[in-house]
Amino acid sequence: MNKENYKDLNDKFTKKLNKRIDTLEKEGIDKYRMKKIDQTQKRAAVASVFDERTWSQLNKLIAGGILKEIEGIISSGKEANVYLGVNENEEYVAIKIYKIDKNTSKWMKNYIIGDPRYKNVPSNISKVIYLWAKKEFKNLKRAQQAHLRVPRPYFVKDNILIMEYIGFGETPAPKLKDIMEPVNKEDVFEELLYFIKVLYQKAELVHGDLSEFNILYHNQQPYVIDISQAVSIQHPKAEVFLVRDIKNVFNYFQKIGIVTPDPKKFYYEVINMNEKNNNNMKGEM
Repeated sequence: MNKENYKDLNDKFTKKLNKRIDTLEKEGIDKYRMKKIDQTQKRAAVASVFDERTWSQLNKLIAGGILKEIEGIISSGKEANVYLGVNENEEYVAIKIYKIDKNTSKWMKNYIIGDPRYKNVPSNISKVIYLWAKKEFKNLKRAQQAHLRVPRPYFVKDNILIMEYIGFGETPAPKLKDIMEPVNKEDVFEELLYFIKVLYQKAELVHGDLSEFNILYHNQQPYVIDISQAVSIQHPKAEVFLVRDIKNVFNYFQKIGIVTPDPKKFYYEVINMNEKNNNNMKGEM
């Protein structure tokens, strides 16, 4: 190859390399620009679901340093939506925002009226929702003090509850219902029996809606969530709710191949009463 041909080939290679570098730089700039657009759109989407009052309250929490930002939605339910947030310590938190809804407030009263902790139940819809948020905060505190695996509650104000986030990075822990089959299903079953028993005997609460739909599966361990409807064991329907919780848990684990004990015997273990001395169990197993 003579000197002229080598120079020509080298020039062509240099032009191609420069063009490729330009392309890579452009792609990098585009990705950065798109990332900024995605972040902006994400925040706009989050803001759009809040009413003016809720958004105002969130802004106060951000201004006060309790929250730093809201990343996006984790889950949506009939009573509340849960969002991923970041606190002042740069830690992920779960932000549960209860919906101000007339029909929802009517349903909530079934779990408030009769609970000796709440003597005066407000008629105002917003105040019922605010009471419900405080009720979940208190229930989580009670469960936590009994050393049960629930999200740690941090803060509650009006219809906003901030609590521990369960997950890896931005990926929240899946619900038990979304796991094909837990690898340690026998251990998970035993842990949930322990949860039901200790929640009743030490925290003096009945969950009231326990099932695979409100149990997270994280690090191969169950975390019980959605404990807002939990009632005091003195509630007139506490035993009915307890029977339902036991049935739900037993039915799920039977479906995935666990041989469960006698549910009636377990029920009497929970209420700490001999079956022979009580023939008036509320609800049927």
